[in-house]
Amino acid sequence: MIELKNLIELRKKLAAKKDEMRSMIQGAQGEKRGFTDEEETKFTALEGEARDLETEIKMEERAQALAMSTGSTKRTPEDPQHEGEFRDFGEIVATYRSNPNDPRLKEYRELAAGSNVTGGIFVPPQYSQQLFEISAEQAIVRPRAVVIPAEGTSPDASLTLPALDQGTGSNNFGGVEVTWIGEGDEKPETDAKFRDLTLNPHEVAAHIKVTDKLLRNAPAVNEVVTRLFRGAIAAAEDQAFLYGNGTSKPLGALNSPAAKVVARKTANVITYLDIVGMLAQAKLGGNLVWTASQSILPQLLTMKDDSGSLIFQPNIANALGGTLLGYPIRFTESSPILGTAGDLALSDFGYYVIKDGAGIFIQASDAPLFTQNKTIIKAFWNVDGKPWVNGPFTLANGYEVSPFVKLGVPQP
Repeated sequence: MIELKNLIELRKKLAAKKDEMRSMIQGAQGEKRGFTDEEETKFTALEGEARDLETEIKMEERAQALAMSTGSTKRTPEDPQHEGEFRDFGEIVATYRSNPNDPRLKEYRELAAGSNVTGGIFVPPQYSQQLFEISAEQAIVRPRAVVIPAEGTSPDASLTLPALDQGTGSNNFGGVEVTWIGEGDEKPETDAKFRDLTLNPHEVAAHIKVTDKLLRNAPAVNEVVTRLFRGAIAAAEDQAFLYGNGTSKPLGALNSPAAKVVARKTANVITYLDIVGMLAQAKLGGNLVWTASQSILPQLLTMKDDSGSLIFQPNIANALGGTLLGYPIRFTESSPILGTAGDLALSDFGYYVIKDGAGIFIQASDAPLFTQNKTIIKAFWNVDGKPWVNGPFTLANGYEVSPFVKLGVPQP
C-alpha cells in the first residue's frame, strides 16, 4: 500500500495556513479596518508559505499517482530489497544504460513516446526535480523569477498570459489614472492597457560522457551526473534568460526592449558615477540584484567614492560576494567582458516570467565511444522565458525607470 503519511501531513499544514489567513481577514473585517503593516507582512508571508505547500503537494500527488499506476511503493534505503521504484535519478540513468528492458522503465518510455520523444525515457518529476533544485547561489534568474510549472496534457503548448502594458511612455500601473473629484462630479474613465505575453517552451539539450565503470556504480552516478547536469542547466538557463535572442531560445531580460542602457563615462572603465547612474534608473521597491563579469573585479575592488572610501568591500573570509550600494552582487560567466555593454547590470527578476515545458527526458548511447568504454548521456527539456514588461515605464513624476538596467558603452 502506498505511504500517504507525507501527503496527509502536507495537507494539514496547508489547511492550518489557510485557517490562519482566514482568521486574520475575518478579524480585520469584524473591526471594519484594513491590515496593519505588521499584519500585512505576516499575511504576505503566509501566502508564500501556502503557495510553496501547494506546489509540494502537487509534486507528491504526482509521485503517488505514478506509484499507484505501477502497483508499487517508493523504495527507501531502509528497504533495499523492494524493487518497485528507483532510488534516485542516478539509478534511472544506470538502469536505462545497463538494462534497457527493465520493466520499471516501460511506463517512462511510453510517456516519452507520448511526448513525441523517440529512443529515450521520461524522467518523472520526483527524480528530475533534483536537477532543477537550483538555489539563488547556483543560478541567478530562475530562483528569483516567476516560474510557471509544466502542467496538463500539453505542457509544451504555447501559453498566453495577460500582462499590463508598461511599455515606453506608459505609467507604472499600465495606463490606469487616478483623479480626485468633487462630490456629485462625473467620474472620469480610466483605460488600463493590457497586452498578451506568449510563452512557447523551446527544447534545450545537454549531454555528458561518463565511463561505463561509473555507470555500474549507481550512487556515484547520482552524485556526479546530477551535480554536473544541475550546474550546466543553471548556466545555460542564466545565459538565455539574461541575453537570449527570443527566437530559438528565451528572450533575455537584458537583451529585450524592457532593458534600459546607461552610457558609461569612459571606454573600458567602470566608475562610481556609472554605478550611481545605473541605480538611479532602476525600478526600486523590488528585489534588485547586480550581475557582473569577473573581469571587472580589479576595478571594482579598488574603486573609491569622492571621500576616498572603497565602494565594494566583500568579506575576505568568505566566498566572493557581498553587496554593492546595498544590493547583492553575483559574478557570472554569462555577463560579457569588461568594456562590453552589460558587463555590469542591475535587475529585478520578479519582472521575468519562465514557463517550463515537458521534461526532463534522457537518452544514453555508447555507439560513438564503444571502444573507449564510455557512454554519452543526453538530457533534454523544454523552457521559455520573457520579461513581464515590454519597455521602461514612467513614474507619476515623469521619471523613467526599468527593472532591467545595464551599463553600456560611452556615447559618441
